[in-house]
Amino acid sequence: MTTPPMLLAAALAAVVLAACTADAPAATPEEQAALVADELGPDWDAEVVDDARDGSFVVANPVEAEVWRIGDSTEAIAALTADTPWAGFWLPALEQASTDRSNVRAVVVDADSLSGEIVSWQVNVNAADPGLDLDPQALAGDLRTRFEDQGLEVDQARPVTWEGRDIALVAFEVPAEAFGGQPRYVRQWFISTDEPAAMWSVSCDAPADPDGTEELCRTGLDGFRIAEPPARDRA
Repeated sequence: MTTPPMLLAAALAAVVLAACTADAPAATPEEQAALVADELGPDWDAEVVDDARDGSFVVANPVEAEVWRIGDSTEAIAALTADTPWAGFWLPALEQASTDRSNVRAVVVDADSLSGEIVSWQVNVNAADPGLDLDPQALAGDLRTRFEDQGLEVDQARPVTWEGRDIALVAFEVPAEAFGGQPRYVRQWFISTDEPAAMWSVSCDAPADPDGTEELCRTGLDGFRIAEPPARDRA
């Protein structure tokens, strides 16, 4: 079944975060980013994204990657991804993203780690996700149904461990005809927070080589942190 482009974009665009837990005691977002960069080693960096709507969070990025934030120009990532199926699928969606309405809040675009291939990580935040009250096992099952209803063939839907807690993973292959002639494999991790209530997700959109991209994709997730809630929600 061919997935309608808008449904596929909605499924792919849902991407990620790491909750600030006792395992990440740094007092400021900048300190958290420094800890992440130190943990991941010289091939990776980490940056604070100050999001007026959803609060500060930290994204990990390979050192040659570009980081796009909601409201930024897409010029840098357009140059990095020129003439690729990734650009044809994602750039129009990001160019139309509204700072107030879009759930996509940041994208890391890596054209260096896999020669000639684009890998990206997207951070999404949804304050009204219907799965907020579900435990990771139930959430994974619910997400499998949602994605399959969009015509996607789900490869994995299960709880996994991240930062000392269970979260939900959904993984699926995007057929070549839906992505400019190139099949893709997407891993999407879902993490809920209580204060404020929101569903964060981190997606890794990579070539259709699950074994060859597993470590790279997971490293991007491991470096994600939610640093601070929005200013209006702080004491």
